[in-house]
This record gives sequence, structure tokens and C-alpha cells, in this order.
Amino acid sequence: MPDLDVPDLESRLARSRSALLDEIEQPALAVVRRRATRIRRRRSVAAGATALAVLGAIGLAAQPWQHDGAPEVTATDPPVIAPVYRGGGIEIIGLSPTPVYGLNGQIVEVEFADRDNGIAAAGCVPRCPELARTTDGGLSWQAAQVTPTGSGPIDLIAFPGGHWLVDGDLDRSSADGSTWKIVDPPLPAPQTEIGPDEVPRVEQPGGDLAVWSWDQGRLGPLESQPELFTARWVAPAPTADGAWWAGGLIGTSPAVAVSRDSGRTWKTTALPSTADPTDSVTVSTLGTEAYAMARDQGGQLLGIYHSADNGKSFTETFRAAKGTAAPYTGDLVPLLDGRLLAVVSGDKRGSWWVSEDDGRTFSPVPELPAASSIRRTYAGYVVYGLFGGSWAAFSSDGTNWQKLQVN
Repeated sequence: MPDLDVPDLESRLARSRSALLDEIEQPALAVVRRRATRIRRRRSVAAGATALAVLGAIGLAAQPWQHDGAPEVTATDPPVIAPVYRGGGIEIIGLSPTPVYGLNGQIVEVEFADRDNGIAAAGCVPRCPELARTTDGGLSWQAAQVTPTGSGPIDLIAFPGGHWLVDGDLDRSSADGSTWKIVDPPLPAPQTEIGPDEVPRVEQPGGDLAVWSWDQGRLGPLESQPELFTARWVAPAPTADGAWWAGGLIGTSPAVAVSRDSGRTWKTTALPSTADPTDSVTVSTLGTEAYAMARDQGGQLLGIYHSADNGKSFTETFRAAKGTAAPYTGDLVPLLDGRLLAVVSGDKRGSWWVSEDDGRTFSPVPELPAASSIRRTYAGYVVYGLFGGSWAAFSSDGTNWQKLQVN
């Protein structure tokens, strides 16, 4: 057997590993979704059987929407340290026994830069209280060492790499959320692209897109603008393949635009008109699936448009009749199993609703606690008004939620 030096041996091993991986067929997204659906159904059946057994044994009916009571427990659950609320394949982990951090006001905004690092802000009434930060996904919080100035509102902006910018009367930036400095923005200049450490923002009034950086603030308008009469929304983060989505109007009709080259060029798609005037358009994505939502001035839903081909074409799946906008508030969340998650505020049948037909119809999930709206963040989603109060929860995928230990 010939002698092999270490570099040659490592090279051959690397080629062998690569060849082996190439021979393993990866399941398609549709297959993954079918498997996820089967698992969800098995869990629902098991949870239902367990709940019936518990009720039969002790004759008690829990009301989890009122408080963090005892969770439903199965034989395979780990030792309980926090209540868990389950329904419709969705899980919300409640508060742990550790103390809740006080914000000195009601939560108005929570932003996550990644699954661990987030910042929470209370309302500025009449002054803005100090922000709070977490480094463990919301399980514990501490003072963020920054207090916005002025009477608000403030805007928390998360950037790639865990960088932060607080946009208020004075902009303040932080490399990691622990120490902050006042930002002195440069003279505005046209920007040819959205850089790897930058994000676009919608300018008001006017509706143009501008480029911002975490350490300099507003850099200037994007040279190539989407062909929207008025841009009303731009995604807080790019998709997994680097695309940026924007929504707005062409004339009075809803429209969306997408850039796959960092804002150098945009593809704009006009959507079917709604029965009532459209005020804004947002987009939610997962893989090659995209959902555009047209809303009225009050934020209620006028239309849903689904794309299964990465935004090349859209099909209208829901259109509200004139004067009957649907009360789904905030962002819609595409789930891995193919369903669409929405939140309705104040409906007696439940706050959490899911659709299995791309938004044509929705069904309530009454087992989950009350909520008021869902908003997209840089790293996932935050649900507000949890349990009918000033509570929030964070999820990176819309299925598994962690109630935030801050209020």
C-alpha cells in the first residue's frame, strides 16, 4: 500500500464524503410538509386523548387564556418548568419561574436580530423608558443601557450580524446591543445597492426606498426604485436567497416588487384590485412560497395573493367583499407544513386562525391564548397582546413560540 501524506489523505477523504452526500437524495419541500402534517396530526390526537384522560380523572377544566396555569402534560414531556399551550400543531411556552423584567410601560415593539438577541421597547408616554435586551431568546432580560430621547415614536432596526440602530429624535447605534453611541449621519448620496450590512427603509412621505447602515444611519435614496406609484412597505430582512420584497400601489391597485441583486434592479407585479381602497401591501415568504396581503387604512385584510414559483406569478386566493374587510391583524405567517397562520383580535372563537388552502378559508385554534397581532422581525415573528395584556412571544418559524419574560 503506497504511503499517503496527510494533505493527500484529507483531500481523498473530503472527495469521498462529497461523493457520498451527492448520492443521498434529499426530500422535496412538499415531502417535508407532508411529513410535518402527519406529525402534527399525531400530536393533536395524542394531546386530545391526554386532555380527556386528565379531565376524566380530576374533573377540572383549565382556562389557559386567563393566566399561565398548568399545561397539558404527556408521558413523554420533560419535567415541567414552564406552562405549555398547544393547539393546531402550534406550541407556546409560557413564563418560567424566574422574575419578569419590568419595562416601565406597555410593550409596543420587540425586535430580534437572531434567535437569541432581541430588544424590547415600551411606549413613550410621555417619555421613552429605557430599552431592555435579551441574549437568550427572551428567557431573561436586562437594561439595554440606552434611553431614546423625545416623545416618540421610536423605531428599533436590526441589522445583519446582530447590529442595532434606534431611530428617534437622536439616532443611536450599537454593535451588539450592549453599548451605544449617537449617530452622525453623512450627507445623503444615491446608493447603487443595499450592502451586506445594510437594510432598505421606506421614506415618508413620498414612498421611495432609502438605504440605512447600523453605524451611520440613513445613507441616501436607492438609485433604482421599484416601479411602484407609492411604496408603503419593505421587508425588514432579505429572504434566505437574498431577495428583498417591497409592497405598494400602482395607481390605486395593490402591487409587489422584488429585487434579487441587492436593489440594483426590481421586478414589479401588479395584483388584482380589491373591492375597497388598498392602503398598503405586505409580503410573507417561506422557501419558494410567497403571500402578498392587501390591507385597508385600518390594517384589515382586503386580499390575499399566493405565489408558488418564487414570486414569478400570483393567484388571488381571497378577496373581501366591499365593506367587509377581514379582521386579521399584522403579518400572516407561512408554516413549514404548508398552512398559513393569522391572528384575529377580539374574536370569541379564538385569536389564532390557520388556513390549509393558501388563505381561501381560515379555521380558529381555540386552545391557544388571546393575542392581538403578529409582526415580522429581522429573525422571525413576534405576537403582541398575548393573554389579552402587555405580553409578547417570539418565534423563528411561527410554530414554536416562547413567551417573553418582560412586561
